[in-house]
Amino acid sequence: MSIDLTPYKPSKTSVLRLLRCMFRQGARTRMCPPGPRLDGKTVLITGGSAGVGEYVSRGLIARGAKVVSLSRGISQGKRGVCDLQQVKCDLSCLQSVADAVGKVGDQKIDILICNSGVLMHDHKMASDDIEMTFAVNVLGHHLLYRLLMEQGKFAEDARIVMTSGDAYIMAQTCDVSPLNYSSNRVYGGSKLGNLWQMRELAKRYPALKSYAVHPGVILSGFGGFAEQGGLRSWLAKRLLISEELGAQAELIAATQDVPSGTYWHNVWGVMDLPDGDVSLDRQKSAALWDQLEQLIEAYV
Repeated sequence: MSIDLTPYKPSKTSVLRLLRCMFRQGARTRMCPPGPRLDGKTVLITGGSAGVGEYVSRGLIARGAKVVSLSRGISQGKRGVCDLQQVKCDLSCLQSVADAVGKVGDQKIDILICNSGVLMHDHKMASDDIEMTFAVNVLGHHLLYRLLMEQGKFAEDARIVMTSGDAYIMAQTCDVSPLNYSSNRVYGGSKLGNLWQMRELAKRYPALKSYAVHPGVILSGFGGFAEQGGLRSWLAKRLLISEELGAQAELIAATQDVPSGTYWHNVWGVMDLPDGDVSLDRQKSAALWDQLEQLIEAYV
């Protein structure tokens, strides 16, 4: 069983693109093949014990991988994930990320999955005086993979998977200190930042395979979609996909022969983004990278 790698060029119209994405999303989500085996491989995933991350961990363990989850709380998951190793890590705190990398030990990391994320409905600052959404979704993950690089913990031909999403089309920039706070715009900006991180990784570290994924619009507590009652809940249950289906894009990027530097979409696969798409802005992506490097300077 193989996956279709034919590039798809989406609409330039944001609303139309989002609507097309969600139409019959469950039936159209691409499933990850059961192979290859990952025996002897080590995977590091943020938020791998609950939500979508739990199903990503399950899928990788079923393929024979050793999976280590970095999570703010040590959890057994909804039904418990057998053989999942857990290390406490708060991505909103740079010192916590640095401490967690130290606890990972000397094992080589074959696959890093930057899965964790937050959507803050109200403005909140993290411990390093950084806006919380930016701190968790962007900065914490940047420090994570940069420390793994600096400490030589990536295996040869390792992969980095960034969980992004089409929410990025709601933003034009990824701000460390956003003004006139809007949860959707700031969250979209962080997903744009994740795409820029992937593109800079592919450019600056070509020996590593780098990917960004759109996991789908998922029925979970993350965005408040799982709340019971009302028209919103009724529509969500018919339009959105389960966390298990939402894990498929990350599993594909982690295990399949997808070209490095790819943005993989749960419905459309390899995305051939149109000219002028903000995620292709080389100057802004390079500027974000430089800013991230300055913010983690004390730790790298």
